[in-house]
Amino acid sequence: MTIPRSCAKQSQVFLNKAMNSMSEPMQRPWWKEPMVWLVAGLPSIAVIASIATYFIAAHQPDTLVNAGYQKVGMAPGKDTSREDRAAMLSVTGNLEIANGEARLKLSGRFSSMPDTLELLLIHPTHADQDIRLKMKSRGYGEYASLAPESSAGKRQWILESHDQAWRLAGELTLPLDGSIKLSSSAFHNPP
Repeated sequence: MTIPRSCAKQSQVFLNKAMNSMSEPMQRPWWKEPMVWLVAGLPSIAVIASIATYFIAAHQPDTLVNAGYQKVGMAPGKDTSREDRAAMLSVTGNLEIANGEARLKLSGRFSSMPDTLELLLIHPTHADQDIRLKMKSRGYGEYASLAPESSAGKRQWILESHDQAWRLAGELTLPLDGSIKLSSSAFHNPP
């Protein structure tokens, strides 16, 4: 059997093209190369993520710690001197929050009752929901202040004298059912 010359010539041309294409690397556009996306894409994603992280941190900063911590050496330590002073003075109180008013009956071994007290109701995660009440004396150890409406849930409370000589601290859950006792025994579980 003989192969016609035209077929033999075509097969020779086909073989030459196949051999040339195997010896020359295939040329693809740059955007179809996976290494380009690895080399340029990963650093680009890191830059975009860092810019997003900066804007989140700049527009929603963390709040400062407001519970009597001080830096001792390289580690923060709790300053308990004001709670110890409150325990020494046997400071106790009964707090009642109702009808938009906070009332406190304070007792302790004071030489004279303070003129004003400060009560902080600290939200555990949202500083914009913290409540700071300046309570004025009504006489006979009774104090009162207007209390704004607040969301229900756990709060840390801090009661301190205006001169910051003593402090009580603990936890409560809003809204209050009746009154809550504030005492230096709550210091064992301070906020």
